[in-house]
Amino acid sequence: QIVFQMGTSDAKRALEVSKLVENDVAGIDINMGCPKEFSLKGGMGAALLKQPEKVKEILSTLVHSVSVPITCKIRILPTVEETLELVTVIEATGISALAVHGRDKNERSQDPVHSDVIKKISQKLSIPVIANGASNDINSFEDIMKFRELTSSSSVMIARKAQWNPSIFRKDGPLPVNEVVKEYIKL
Repeated sequence: QIVFQMGTSDAKRALEVSKLVENDVAGIDINMGCPKEFSLKGGMGAALLKQPEKVKEILSTLVHSVSVPITCKIRILPTVEETLELVTVIEATGISALAVHGRDKNERSQDPVHSDVIKKISQKLSIPVIANGASNDINSFEDIMKFRELTSSSSVMIARKAQWNPSIFRKDGPLPVNEVVKEYIKL
C-alpha cells in the first residue's frame, strides 16, 4: 500500500492533486514539517506551522472531499504550548493520524529529538501519533520500540536509518549492510 505525500500551501490545488491520485493510493499525507528553503519560500512545509487557519483549511478541505484517509506531518514549534495548540487545531480537522518530527524548523538531525514534546502530543490527542526524528538514536528494532514507548506514540516513522540499512526493522537485529546490498542486487 502506498501513501502519497505532498507539500502544499493551497487547499484548492491540494484537492485537485488529491482527486488525481485518490484511487491509486491508500492515503494522502500533507507535509507540514519540511524545513527546506524551497518549501518555506513556497509557503509550504514548516512555513504552515505558524498559520493555523491555513492548516485548518487545507486539511479540512481534503478530509471532507477525498475518499482516502488524510494525515499530516509536522515539526514542533518553539514552545510546548504553541505546539499543543496547533495539534489541537489539526486533530479537529478530522485527519486520521499525525506524524510529529520532534525538532523545530531550525533544528537538524544532529540536534537531539524532543521526545518529551512528542509524548505530550500523544497524551493530548485521541488520533494516532507517529513519532519521528530519532534516527540518531535508533540502531535496532528494539530501539524503535523504545522510542515508541518513550513518546507514547502509536507508531514510529523512520527515514534516514532505513535508507542506510532497511534491515533496521528486523526483530532479530539488522543485517550487515553488505548483505542487504547483495540481496537487493539479486532482485
